[in-house]
Amino acid sequence: MKSIPDVIAELSRAAAEVPTLSEGEKLRLLGRAYITIHEGWEALGQSDYLQESAEAVDLIQAGRVPLHLYDDEMQAILLEAVKVIRQIEAALEARDAARPEHALADR
Repeated sequence: MKSIPDVIAELSRAAAEVPTLSEGEKLRLLGRAYITIHEGWEALGQSDYLQESAEAVDLIQAGRVPLHLYDDEMQAILLEAVKVIRQIEAALEARDAARPEHALADR
């Protein structure tokens, strides 16, 4: 499994290269973004938020019809996924920093 920074880098790079991506690559990237967001919300104990997330709905819908997306639509979806994944990453870091075992390790 790739780390969150690796996924962010991969999706950001792909967003800049959308016109050169095959439909299979686009579908794989959409799946990776969705899974990363899903796992992130689960790790935060907010898996039901995924059902309400507009970004997740966009990823699911795009994953069903990647052939019908214009390049700018695909790029926007990938960049929105990056934004959400960064937010999840920050929330995970804040949660971990607040845990008592981290406070003891810092002493």
